[in-house]
Amino acid sequence: MKHSQMAKLMDDILKEVTVTRDSGQKEYAHDESDVFANFNRVAHLLEEDRKKVLMTYMLKHVDGIAAYVKGHKSQREDVTGRITDCIVYLMLLWGMIEEENGSISRKKGDSPLHDVFKAISNEDKRLFMDGGCSTPNGIQTDDNMQKVRQTGSGLEKSQEVGTT
Repeated sequence: MKHSQMAKLMDDILKEVTVTRDSGQKEYAHDESDVFANFNRVAHLLEEDRKKVLMTYMLKHVDGIAAYVKGHKSQREDVTGRITDCIVYLMLLWGMIEEENGSISRKKGDSPLHDVFKAISNEDKRLFMDGGCSTPNGIQTDDNMQKVRQTGSGLEKSQEVGTT
């Protein structure tokens, strides 16, 4: 396929994605002021995060796409419809993330992990993991966090690189 053909196909796909999102908004959200209304309702009923609800809906389509790729061509729904739905779900997920971050959009130079790095570098934020947590001062063990917090010391960083 030539670049010009792909560019036209992408334009057509984006038009289809918009039509699908608009019809989904009317069918599922039932609320012009909240595009995430159906996800919010189900999340509330299940006491779950709305992003997990969205992901569950999307994975149904991913499963169908995977079956298609594996050779199961005869399905209830055309695979391009499933792909379109996945694109819509991913765009809605992006919107949820933007809304939760309080940002409208990223700046041109920001990496996709910009907000994650920003949160981790904020001294009030910690990233917890098995066996300790990462803070702006480095990784700290959890065996005596009170002592570590008082002294401000973290694990010593190893200069040795290689495999064991």
